Amino acid sequence: MKALSATLELLRPAQWSKNMIIFAAVLFSPARVVIDSPEVILRALQGFAAFCMLSSAVYALNDLLDLQADREHPKKKNRPLPSGRISPSTALLVSGVLGTAGIAWAFWLDLYFGGIAIAYLAANLAYSLGLKRAVILDVLLLSMGFVLRAVGGVAVIRAMLPEVYLSYWLILCAFLLSLFLALAKRRHEIALLGESAAIHRPSLAGYSLTFIDQMLAALCAATLVAYSLYTISDDTFKHYGTRALFWTLPFVVYGLFRYLYLIYNRGEGGDPSRLLVKDRATLINVACWVIATATIVYLT
Repeated sequence: MKALSATLELLRPAQWSKNMIIFAAVLFSPARVVIDSPEVILRALQGFAAFCMLSSAVYALNDLLDLQADREHPKKKNRPLPSGRISPSTALLVSGVLGTAGIAWAFWLDLYFGGIAIAYLAANLAYSLGLKRAVILDVLLLSMGFVLRAVGGVAVIRAMLPEVYLSYWLILCAFLLSLFLALAKRRHEIALLGESAAIHRPSLAGYSLTFIDQMLAALCAATLVAYSLYTISDDTFKHYGTRALFWTLPFVVYGLFRYLYLIYNRGEGGDPSRLLVKDRATLINVACWVIATATIVYLT
């Protein structure tokens, strides 16, 4: 039982929430998907599950490659691998099985979706095998993972819903927001580990709190501008027949500002996925944004 619990912890199910961006294509589709084509939801759920397998495979491999550094980390040393609750051979087996199964499932769903899954896996492998040590490039690669998930959400349902739509503005928003979260995580690590930060993550040697703070401010502003332009663009009006999505902007503003508050006033930001569940105000805000967006897209 302990081995099963440790294996589940190795897969980091709390991080699967990042894969929910796959559902953006469904949420922002001009068709009334839930009403007219409920089977599309099942298709998107399968795509979500396939990416959960891939992301867990990547986490297991990354933990294996970072084993020595994690043993010296104040928090990561309690993970299954560095704590000795799982052997390296078991972690490698789990990573291989999940990665293979995830790719196979993705190709079974759609060839283009399978290609995106391979690109996602390749980008993460490049990150884990060395590019995570490159300043700025490390967070750019992580952000590309979110973009690939968003595009994958379109690919997995396109055969069933030819009119599926995901604006380039939204893809840009996903990229900027994920970059914002990745840098916030880097900031938290530097604040937590201090001078020893570079020992645990080499790329942190090239960052400083001042540098990251400047980028966070720029990314926060850029995300708000990109989302604002999306809600009032002619392309959005063409697909939805309304510019009422503009009224969802306050939820985005609050969400970003709330996250900044948690970073600077509470020292949070080390684990965005866990913070989403842990911080009640953020969770409620996200739920309200989803409800408001779905209401406008499907019922107006």
